[in-house]
Amino acid sequence: MSDFKAIGKAFIDFYYSKFDQGPREGVAALYEPVNGMMNFNNVDFAKGAQEIAEKLRSLTFQTISHTVSTMDIQPTYDNCIMIVVTGGLKADNDPPMQFTETFLLRFINNSWLVINNVFRLILHG
Repeated sequence: MSDFKAIGKAFIDFYYSKFDQGPREGVAALYEPVNGMMNFNNVDFAKGAQEIAEKLRSLTFQTISHTVSTMDIQPTYDNCIMIVVTGGLKADNDPPMQFTETFLLRFINNSWLVINNVFRLILHG
């Protein structure tokens, strides 16, 4: 899987663009429909694309903007792609915050889909 870095970068660019431009629940189509999982700040957030869409739709902020600072991309032994992102985000009028997010992608039915996703705000103090 020699092109894993290009695949990972393209995925991240698309994911955050779709999330930021909205509707944010549209990124749920990028998750494995039944078993794709998302965690948010140590909370089991949702499982399956439909539940992920519902949870994302329920978030209270109106606008958001992600800025990627670093991105590490690795192939796994079972032909998945693991991506770890750090960056900043700005939601509505809240102060800017830092975050880290990890994605595990698997190639299913000719598409790269999210199997696991863990998001964590980096809170100081």
